[in-house]
Amino acid sequence: MIAQYEAAEKAESLYSPGLYGLTQAHKHLPEMQKLCGLKKPPVFTPIVDDYYKGMAATVPLHRSQLTGEATLHQVWQALADHYAGEKLVHVAPEGSADAGSKLYGNARAGDNGLTLVAAGNDERFTITALFDNLGKGASGAAVQNMNIMLGFEETAGLL
Repeated sequence: MIAQYEAAEKAESLYSPGLYGLTQAHKHLPEMQKLCGLKKPPVFTPIVDDYYKGMAATVPLHRSQLTGEATLHQVWQALADHYAGEKLVHVAPEGSADAGSKLYGNARAGDNGLTLVAAGNDERFTITALFDNLGKGASGAAVQNMNIMLGFEETAGLL
């Protein structure tokens, strides 16, 4: 897919966002369902675009998909509590994604951090992860995991 975007003579369609995984069979759906404790796989449609670094991964959820009852505030609070004190994960302030807000896929380009944004209402909400796919992607995760396994500061070489 990257080669298509880097080609000198690329198709006009590659200058705009492109949705893929349209059959809802994306390879990461099983782990997303398991790690999020969902009853059913989420609806997940990745979008690729014509910029070098940065990614926005959004998972839309309906309240009925979650185990137990949850409001948008409770979802945000769970994220904030879980990631409190993490150096590389930031949870956006509650309510920061209002009706006039926009999220940009390259908002975290150039760093190894990740921002989580909970938005929506008490029935339907989204959780969006903003990160640099070239930093917080596989290579950055490998360095972070190596640091942890070897007893180094988790962020060594990343910040």
